[in-house]
Amino acid sequence: MPGHRQPNSLVMLSLGRVCEQLDGTCRRLQSLSQRSTAARALAFARRMIRPYYVNALPTRLRSQVIEETSRMLCLPLPDEPHVVSEPAILFLLSLLLDRDIKRLKVQLCCYYGCSYQTSLLELLASEGTGLESLHLFRYSLLRMDCNLLRSTLSNMKNLTILTLRNIANDAMLRVIGKTCPKLIILDVACSREVTDAGLKQLLLHVEFKDKVLSVSARECTNWSRMKRLLTRWKMSNSKWEKKKKQNVLLEYYESKNPLCDTLRVLNIADTCVTEAGVSLALLNITQLESLAEYKYIGHVVETVDIGQSPWNLTEAISCETTPVQLKFLAQMCPNMRRLSISEPWHYPEALRVFPHLTSLSMHNIPTTKEWLENLYSYLRAHGQHLRELGLWMTEQRNIPLQMDLKEILSSCPNLHTLVNDGAKVVWTEGCDPPLLRYLRKIELGHTVDALTITKVFSLAPGLTALHVHSCFDLTNQHLEKLSEPPVKSNNGEKSNECDSTLSNLTCFYIHQASKVSANTVLNMINSYKRLRQIGNLANWVSDYESVVITIARANLNVDLCSDPHWNWNNCIQ
Repeated sequence: MPGHRQPNSLVMLSLGRVCEQLDGTCRRLQSLSQRSTAARALAFARRMIRPYYVNALPTRLRSQVIEETSRMLCLPLPDEPHVVSEPAILFLLSLLLDRDIKRLKVQLCCYYGCSYQTSLLELLASEGTGLESLHLFRYSLLRMDCNLLRSTLSNMKNLTILTLRNIANDAMLRVIGKTCPKLIILDVACSREVTDAGLKQLLLHVEFKDKVLSVSARECTNWSRMKRLLTRWKMSNSKWEKKKKQNVLLEYYESKNPLCDTLRVLNIADTCVTEAGVSLALLNITQLESLAEYKYIGHVVETVDIGQSPWNLTEAISCETTPVQLKFLAQMCPNMRRLSISEPWHYPEALRVFPHLTSLSMHNIPTTKEWLENLYSYLRAHGQHLRELGLWMTEQRNIPLQMDLKEILSSCPNLHTLVNDGAKVVWTEGCDPPLLRYLRKIELGHTVDALTITKVFSLAPGLTALHVHSCFDLTNQHLEKLSEPPVKSNNGEKSNECDSTLSNLTCFYIHQASKVSANTVLNMINSYKRLRQIGNLANWVSDYESVVITIARANLNVDLCSDPHWNWNNCIQ
């Protein structure tokens, strides 16, 4: 039986009360700033209120309080028609931010020319010097003062993670390149003012130096002519000095910024950076492991010299990938471990060029039997290396393609996570695979038959989450079978890694199913010791209200999930 709902610990209750007090204090300070000035309100907060909180709250608790109170300040009050404006969060940071805080996330205001940008950057420059991770974001265009940003980042000597989504521009990248020598992760995605020029300034330091050329080096080919001229004229000293000065040139020097040696993740998705800019980044950041959400790596490899040194990328996303692009990508990225492909223009057999893949995701897969058979063949040869597998088929209006889950699981004995969407999932006859000792999470879209669900439960004793979109042949007998301990494996032995699936499952969600009785569902809930989420019972339990009442009276710590759980959840990741 799942555990009962318990009140929060004394520490959490106390923290909640502190956050409520801070929420009210920050809102009152905001009102004070509207009656006088923001500068006076900030000065009052720092002089009269800040010492109490800084001395009373240790660093670990203060970080939690900042995070929780920030969420509270973004919620509207009952008597306010709109969300509280962001300057209230500025007062929160002025009260709690100190040099011992390591991580900070701030949402900037949503109109052009952020009203409190100067105060925020000055506060970060003085009190945020200990930050290791800084996340600034907003939802529309923002012009940021680069001089203030330079001062702020220069004081953050230990900054390793910087997120400036929808904020960054070329000038800011130049500042980052000069002031963040220890940066490991940089995220400037969705910043449309980031271009190849800014990326070059991020990575390279350009310097011009004077270079003096001697006359002999400059005019060695005309020496005979000079001899004839010198026999007629004698060059005065003043003219010679003037000639020497005219031979001064500027020499162009490029050197890598220090972050080229530390950066591991660079997210430039949805910016104006072209394939040439990405190639420049990969050439100079020799230890770069990921381009995060950037999805045109397949086009980049077609523009580079395959003979150059290989890249260190371990994960990539590619769109509309061809077999030739895969071949080039495998040559340039021999350490590839995680690969995501959208709209593949090739059969799965083309993935053989990546022998070390442990995570594979494919979106908008062609719904043809030939493609599916080719997938089975590829998995038989390379499926034993996969830990994560995601297959999203193109939706069909007619009869959907049938995918044999038994075939996939038999070829991938080491899977941890499996996601399949767009195909009808079935379990064919024949010998079942051995126990799937590592399988933890499964999500099966479209329709799934009840036999498949029962087989998964019996063969995956460590399963923690199961999501199914539709199962129209589900009956009470099937649910009763799910409440039984797993069957013995083919060799007659039970799993020794865990008691049974009943002790590990935390989320069981079926979006649509045939009607089953409330008693059967309640018996199933009582059988799972760690179950925390179940749904959507309103769509497939005949007496849903009785289940709700029973769970409430028993005070069971189980959430009844509704329709949004299918699209918005953190269970399958």
